[in-house]
Amino acid sequence: MFKTHDADMLGLPGMFGEGQYQWHQVSKVLRNHWYHVTVQAMYEDRISEAVLMIDSEPRLQQLLIAQDAETVITEVQVVTPAHMNGTGVWRMEKLTKVTLGEDQNECAVCLLEVETGSKYHSSHQPGFSSDVLSNLRPVYHVNMIRTA
Repeated sequence: MFKTHDADMLGLPGMFGEGQYQWHQVSKVLRNHWYHVTVQAMYEDRISEAVLMIDSEPRLQQLLIAQDAETVITEVQVVTPAHMNGTGVWRMEKLTKVTLGEDQNECAVCLLEVETGSKYHSSHQPGFSSDVLSNLRPVYHVNMIRTA
């Protein structure tokens, strides 16, 4: 989840359209992964592009399902904290696959694959193995977007 503060708001509420706000910055308290999604929208023969910061797999899935002829996702990257990617720093990498499953305690676990072939998981259990997951459900695969 992302957090905002009124002092970081740019302009006045609604200045950029009804229900719209602009922010100088947002913050993230939890050290968990999130998605950086590039979306192109066609309106009256003009293409505009936006980047969305998505905090969860259900929200990512909603966005994927909502694609149509005028609004398409052109790129999905995942931003992972150091404990997930094993590098000591946050990293943003092109995403190739997302799968959700449940561990032996029926806790949701996310499996991520990135373009380099690296695989990450959201479990905090020591010695975790994805082999123990049940109820595996695909959320995303790179073939679900259109290339620019």
